[in-house]
Amino acid sequence: VPSDFDETLECDNCTMCCNINEGCHPQEKTKVQELGLKDYGTFAAVLSACFIAFCCMVAILLYIIARRKDIGNSLTSADATRIKENDVYALSKIGKDSVYSYFVTDKVFGW
Repeated sequence: VPSDFDETLECDNCTMCCNINEGCHPQEKTKVQELGLKDYGTFAAVLSACFIAFCCMVAILLYIIARRKDIGNSLTSADATRIKENDVYALSKIGKDSVYSYFVTDKVFGW
């Protein structure tokens, strides 16, 4: 408790604490303390950890769903060849120096 005095006045049984400017606040536990946590820093750490865990579970779930969808959607070699030919044709029409060429490339740095 911040105070101008060396020894602060402590009253464990008081229900209200007031200062000389009539600024009063009740002596009760905060919502965080009622949850069993020490302070707001601990609450923030627990909340952040829960959020990160939730995001990881969603990412894993989406990965599993995507893998199940891809099992029945495998391309045949003829489809892959046709797609590659379409990409080459598109690049020849728009030009290799065009900004739009990044949309038909397989390179990560193009995106």
